[in-house]
Amino acid sequence: MFLGKKALSMILVLLFSFVFSCSSQDKAKTLRNTPRELRKGLLILNFYNSTPKSRASEFEPWEYGLASMLMTDMESIGVFNIISKEALKDVIAEQEFQQTGMIDPKTLVKLGNLVGAQYILKGSFMEMNGMLRIETQVFSVEKGVQLQTAVVNGKTDTFFTLEKELVDKITQIVDVVLTESEKNVILAKIETKSVEASLKNYKGELTVEEAKKLAQEGKKEEAKKLIEQAKKDFKEAVAIDPNYEKAKKNLSKISMAIPVTL
Repeated sequence: MFLGKKALSMILVLLFSFVFSCSSQDKAKTLRNTPRELRKGLLILNFYNSTPKSRASEFEPWEYGLASMLMTDMESIGVFNIISKEALKDVIAEQEFQQTGMIDPKTLVKLGNLVGAQYILKGSFMEMNGMLRIETQVFSVEKGVQLQTAVVNGKTDTFFTLEKELVDKITQIVDVVLTESEKNVILAKIETKSVEASLKNYKGELTVEEAKKLAQEGKKEEAKKLIEQAKKDFKEAVAIDPNYEKAKKNLSKISMAIPVTL
């Protein structure tokens, strides 16, 4: 059936709600109670995928997914204000930053100042033969330099543990020393232990982002197809891991974004 303006508006509202909830749904009570005004602004950029071309597309969802996992864990500590993806997009669009330019520390510092970040994390990962290597460069906006690079290596199917190790190394670099109790709490909060389920979920989240762009441009039929694809991805993620709460929430929200009039 033809999508009218009312149906399109409904999709836009629900998609915006979906994207917002994806960035905030995992926020729980923080480990520390540092007042918001005293917390350090932290900007986490999407990861660069260095996986060999033959399998690079398979792990593409982790370009966004690893950054999302880090955001959730770093936010849970209670000493950082995580800069939202939406705020970053607005600044990039306004300043016309080039992706290649972001590699330059001076450009990163400028970007950090524009969004109110004291620290910026810029990482990459490589998957090869069942092994995963993740690197994250930690930049100090105030000092205008790269502090250090946090590196973790291990089997791909232990990605959830590697991400937690990365959190520990990053916090040490920025002089936030986690207690053993805090480490245990963070380690216990695992989205999923399934590589396939994780990739399916984040593929769905990226598809929703693309659908939102198309809906804003008035390309309603194309947006509708992407919404259906995202729903399929979330369904598959839940089928693989029925305990994957994030994927289940995403599936529930995306289902509401498909009116019966479609």
